[in-house]
Amino acid sequence: MVVTTPPPASPCEGLRGNLEVQVLVGPAEAVGLEPVAVGAIPFSVVSDEKGYLVQGDGALSYQETLQKEWGTYSVSLDMEGTIEGTCGGDQGREALDLTVTMSGEQMVEVRAEGFQGDYPWEGRHEMDLTFPLEDGASAEGEGWVMVLHLAQ
Repeated sequence: MVVTTPPPASPCEGLRGNLEVQVLVGPAEAVGLEPVAVGAIPFSVVSDEKGYLVQGDGALSYQETLQKEWGTYSVSLDMEGTIEGTCGGDQGREALDLTVTMSGEQMVEVRAEGFQGDYPWEGRHEMDLTFPLEDGASAEGEGWVMVLHLAQ
C-alpha cells in the first residue's frame, strides 16, 4: 500500500489583511501641518478555478486646518482605493501581485483678510505592485508608501 501525502495547503488559502496607505499631502507640509494621510485598504483572497484572487477596497481621508492671526489654511483629501490581483508563486516564495488604484480629490482653501483662494485637485493613479507574503513588506514611490499587514 502506497501512502500519498496531500500537498501542503497554500498560504494564499483564506489569506486576508490590509494594505496601509501613506500619502504625502504636499500642500499641508508647505505650512507645517502633518504631511501624511494614512488609511487602509482591507483585502481578502478567494480561490476559484483560475487560482487565488485578491480583492479589496477602502477609503483614505485627511483634513487639517492651520489657524493664524492672518487667517486660515485648510487642506482636505478624500481618496478611494481598490485592490485587484492574484496570490501565488513557487512554494515558499508566494507573493501578492496587485494592481492598486487610488482616485480622489483634494481641496486647499486659503482665507485671509481680503483674500479667498480655493485650489481643487482630482486624479487617479494605478500602480502594479508585488509583495512577498511577509507582514510589514512595503513598496514606495514618489509621495506614497504602502505597507502589507497580514491578519493572523
